[in-house]
Amino acid sequence: MTRATVQSNDAQLKKFRNALLLKEFRIVAERENEWELRRRAYLLQDDWPIQVHIRREGRQVEIDYCLSIPWGWIVGLGFLTWVALPFAGFQNAGWAFFLALLVMALAIYKQKFDGRPDARFWQQRPRQRWGETIEHLLREVFDRS
Repeated sequence: MTRATVQSNDAQLKKFRNALLLKEFRIVAERENEWELRRRAYLLQDDWPIQVHIRREGRQVEIDYCLSIPWGWIVGLGFLTWVALPFAGFQNAGWAFFLALLVMALAIYKQKFDGRPDARFWQQRPRQRWGETIEHLLREVFDRS
């Protein structure tokens, strides 16, 4: 998970939230000084789900963001592994079952991915792209005042 800490006023915070809404984020939780926004996946466009969590204490604002593997995907893989795999007719269904369990364990262990510009391996391009996008929005909104 990547974290940015900025000094902000109400207008800047609202402008940042609106900029995220224009990027197709949806507000999924809103409290007095906290917001959680998510953007759905567009897998055919190499774009994974991303979460942004904004916490405000006075003028200090903490913004956490990460790409993630949704629990629904993990549960779906588990369901298919237990229900559909035994009837799929694979030669080595035992190996496929073991591999699916290994993938589920890895997905649960490493569910969130940071947005570093030097990201490597898993989802390198989307992580770098979203890291650059969020950093650009942060600079544009919070540095210009």
